[in-house]
Amino acid sequence: MRRDFKTGLFSGLVVVIAATVWLATRPALSPKRLYSGSSSHERQSSNLPASVPDSPDIGLVHSPGDSQTKDPNTTDWTIYEQDEKIKTEKFHIVRKSETLSDISYQRYGSAAKWPKIYNANRDVIKNPNTVRPGTKLIIPD
Repeated sequence: MRRDFKTGLFSGLVVVIAATVWLATRPALSPKRLYSGSSSHERQSSNLPASVPDSPDIGLVHSPGDSQTKDPNTTDWTIYEQDEKIKTEKFHIVRKSETLSDISYQRYGSAAKWPKIYNANRDVIKNPNTVRPGTKLIIPD
C-alpha cells in the first residue's frame, strides 16, 4: 500500500511538471499576454485577426472623452441599465403519448391554450393532433 501511494504521488508530480512546462512554452497563453494589450507586432506574430482591439478592456462602455481625461490603463466599471428586459424562452420536450393539450394544461393550467403553443412552433409541428416524442417545443409566455 505504501509503495502504491509513493508511485501515485510521483506520477502526479510528473504530470503537473509536464503541464507547467507545456503551458510555459506557449506564448499565446503567457500571463503577460492575457492581461495586457498586444501590440500590432505581437498580433502579426500570433496570427490574430486585425479586428481584435489592443485594449484589455474589450466590451466595456466608456463615456465620450474618456481617453483624454483618464489613464488608459484604468477601466470604467460603470453599469448601464437596459431599456428592454431580456426575454427568456421556456422549452418542453414532448414525452410519449403527450398532446399539446396536456402540455398546455401543465404549463398554463388550461388545456384550451394549446393553440398558443402550436402557433409558436408551427415550423416544428406539422399536425397539431400528433406531436412526436422528443420534439423540443418553445413555450411562449
